[in-house]
Amino acid sequence: MNTKFYYILGLMPYQVKGSRIKLSKSLCCAIGAFVTLYWISMIISIVTRTYVNDRISRISNYFQLISNAIMLTTLLVNPMFKLNGFAEIIRALNKFEDELNKDSIYPNYATHIRWNIGIITGVFLLLLAMTTFDCYVTVFSGHITFEYWLITIFPNLVNVLAVTQAILLLLYISSRFRILNELLLLEQNPLADLKKPCNKIRASTGYTRTTKNNIHIVELYDLSLNKCYRLPKILYRYNDLYELCKLLDKHFGILFLLTFTSIFIVTTIQLYYSYTILYWFTGKNGFTIWSLLVCFNTIAMNLTVLLTIVLLCENISNKSKVANDLVSDLQLRGSRHMNSEEILKITTPFQMSNKMFKFSAMGFFFIDCNMLCGMIGAITTYLVIYIQFYILYADEVKKSMFVSRFA
Repeated sequence: MNTKFYYILGLMPYQVKGSRIKLSKSLCCAIGAFVTLYWISMIISIVTRTYVNDRISRISNYFQLISNAIMLTTLLVNPMFKLNGFAEIIRALNKFEDELNKDSIYPNYATHIRWNIGIITGVFLLLLAMTTFDCYVTVFSGHITFEYWLITIFPNLVNVLAVTQAILLLLYISSRFRILNELLLLEQNPLADLKKPCNKIRASTGYTRTTKNNIHIVELYDLSLNKCYRLPKILYRYNDLYELCKLLDKHFGILFLLTFTSIFIVTTIQLYYSYTILYWFTGKNGFTIWSLLVCFNTIAMNLTVLLTIVLLCENISNKSKVANDLVSDLQLRGSRHMNSEEILKITTPFQMSNKMFKFSAMGFFFIDCNMLCGMIGAITTYLVIYIQFYILYADEVKKSMFVSRFA
């Protein structure tokens, strides 16, 4: 879970030493002081502003600032009260990997480490590029101070880094579902079709075995070599994986809820800003191509986070459904080692039978493509409402000094 990396960022104030997990009191005090300082700075910056946008934009900015401040506070403070939940996740992860190794299933850990490093590096480079461009347009070429810009941009940066941790764990869950589904598929394949799935599974789990097949020689796989892939062991690993999904759903539920709420608010307002800039495109007073690009910069970041989380959660849900379909097929047809009656006796106690796991945002809504379509529809609806109110204040907008970054 990259505990040291996120400990440095303050998003995971836990010290992991062997089997002990300790809450860092000094880091918690530092986080509390930082959050207090952030709120004070934000309030002072708002009160001491010397210029404002039109009335609609001003109200919109308050929504953005307050929602982002609440999100930042929750992301930094909430982990302090989730030590037990974090410890359960660590124990579940260690137990799951130990059981996989006992069952002679060896995932390619080197590939996973490279993916983790690549994703974190890519996120940092992307944030650096987008933040640098945003700072140049709004601070050096714009009309707001660096301190105020930092107050507005910091919650988004913290949120993206927190979401990155959730994405890495979702990728881990997805890869384990893929391995177990392949093993389950191997259980129900006929003997003549074992070559392709066996080679694929061995490649993914680090197990290799040379074979010779040609028109004169056909090698039959020795079933004794695949005893570790028997159905009961696979079902036990599915059960562990479902328990791990429940823990992650509980741990990251508030993160998902805050992220989607912030994306909904900020994306709607930034789309409204884009419409305003295009409508009054004068090349001065903030109505420039650079202000438009800043809006698109924010929208692109939000949509990337939104699509990544939704598609990963949907992918895991689909893989859990595939697992249920494979188990149902085994119950109906039997496997290579057991008949259908024996399989029914084995699969009945396991909770994963006839279930499809779905991640949720603290139970408020499930994270899937239906939620994505609903959010896009809601953003479009509120954007239309914004535009209708905008007509009432068109003259005021034209005379204002427009700044797209929370001015």
